[in-house]
Amino acid sequence: MLQQILLTILLTIILLQIPNKSNFSSAYIIPMITALTVKYVLGDWDRGYQWSLSDIVFWLTIIGTSTLITISLQ
Repeated sequence: MLQQILLTILLTIILLQIPNKSNFSSAYIIPMITALTVKYVLGDWDRGYQWSLSDIVFWLTIIGTSTLITISLQ
């Protein structure tokens, strides 16, 4: 759990250093890129392929953390 949150913080800060030349707001695109990367690299907090409350908490935590960092550092 701590690994996912630390990677979220690190990726968000790294992505904020890259100039945004797209039509998407950084407040939307950076949390999505970060969440998908964290899920791909480290996985989520439970085992198996069945959706559970843990998965909902995972997505809300990762996207929420990245969004807060993105908004506060812009």
